[in-house]
Amino acid sequence: MKSLLRPTLFSALLLFAAGGLALAAVPNGPPAEPARVEISVSPESVSAGGQAEVTLRLTPKSGIRINRYPKIKLTVPSAAGLSGEAEVALGNDGPPPADQMESNYFDEIDPLYLRLAIDQAARAGAHEIEGRLVYYYCVKKSGFCAPARLTVKIPLQVQ
Repeated sequence: MKSLLRPTLFSALLLFAAGGLALAAVPNGPPAEPARVEISVSPESVSAGGQAEVTLRLTPKSGIRINRYPKIKLTVPSAAGLSGEAEVALGNDGPPPADQMESNYFDEIDPLYLRLAIDQAARAGAHEIEGRLVYYYCVKKSGFCAPARLTVKIPLQVQ
């Protein structure tokens, strides 16, 4: 039994060390927050049965590039008694040609505008709707690329 335990422990220790080295070998890996997200709603106070326009601005932090493909996507599921589901996307439908990869990055990102239909039965007061923001980014210095998946909070005031 001891003869099997020692090689198994050694193998586990070796795998653990290799994993740590692999992570250390990826300088400038995933940043905690690759971009700043700002959300505003217009009008500030909406009537039940009306519509609100959500504006999302995505600003990459220094050294980060946001991809055009796959698209930036904001999805809001329906919230019973408050709003219907909605989705908006910004970017390209397909990847760029292999010899034009630099064209896959936004120079400037236009705001995303999402229309929310407010339920006729929505109660007056302050509400918060959760949405899902997905975008892809790359770190300029290392070339590391990854998806960012965030839950965003949309403030909604119903009058």
